[in-house]
Amino acid sequence: MISWVSERLGRRGRAALPWVATAGLVACAFLIRLPMQGALGGSLAYSAFYPAVILSAYAFGRWPAIAAATGSAALAYWFFVEPAFDWKDAPNVIAGFVFFAVTCTVIIGLITGLTGALRAVSRELGRAQAVADSHAGLFRELNDRMSHHMRLVAGVLALQAKGEPEPQVADSLKRAMERSLLISRVHRELGGRGDDAVAFDDFAAALARAVCAARNEPTDRVLVDPSGLCLDVEEATSLGVALAECLSALFDAGVGGTLRLRLDARGRQTEVAISQGVDNAEGALVSVTNGYLLRAMTEQLGAAVALRTDATGSALVLSIPRGAAADIRSAATLH
Repeated sequence: MISWVSERLGRRGRAALPWVATAGLVACAFLIRLPMQGALGGSLAYSAFYPAVILSAYAFGRWPAIAAATGSAALAYWFFVEPAFDWKDAPNVIAGFVFFAVTCTVIIGLITGLTGALRAVSRELGRAQAVADSHAGLFRELNDRMSHHMRLVAGVLALQAKGEPEPQVADSLKRAMERSLLISRVHRELGGRGDDAVAFDDFAAALARAVCAARNEPTDRVLVDPSGLCLDVEEATSLGVALAECLSALFDAGVGGTLRLRLDARGRQTEVAISQGVDNAEGALVSVTNGYLLRAMTEQLGAAVALRTDATGSALVLSIPRGAAADIRSAATLH
């Protein structure tokens, strides 16, 4: 409540708030004690003011609390200690005044010391939390990068194993691919990603913008038709590498105009088409299908690459089984 009021006051208002609130607390204590004077007389003259001193010390600190104790002692001495409205120097009056002063000194010192220590601990915890969050973010990014790189390595190993004539070497490459996938999955889980589904429309659009920026191309050169398609992280990662390789190769081949990505999922098959309506696009698309990284990713996913021509022009189509990533995960065990 106090912080809410402080935020809405100006600089001078925030500086005056502790003193005004302290005066209000002392006034409340005085008004509470005043109707009881007839019944209590001079007894318990200072007791009603202890809460005001305690609250002031806790909320506003040492000096407002000292002001509260001083004001409370003066009001209690003058209005409530018998005889009221007169100077009093009897030993019992002086003893009560000194007891109140000593008690308030102890209260103020204890409470302000504790609140200062709590504020120091809170600041240290805030700094530690900020450092921990920063390190956690770096750790997640590192694990994401490691996961993506290990999947790329697994795709290359799978492609090498497919073309290896020696069965023993091919089997070793396959085992290395499986272990690379397992390490990739562990890194992703350590990064907190788990098996959450990825909205591929947003993912593909962000990937296309990044590729365009890296190639100094306008970010609107690649358009993604909305599909509502969701893939698991492993499928999205491998498919993302394949799309990035395709787009980079098309830009290198000098294909002009706007490229369009179409994503479709029918049953257990996912199709991703990159189309361009210009006449020279088909030759560039053919050259892209020979890219090594694209072949590695399609080999890992169990995908098929084909060229199609329809009303929108030539299109490079990646056909991916929806269960491919699940099959890979089940195969990626230690031997």
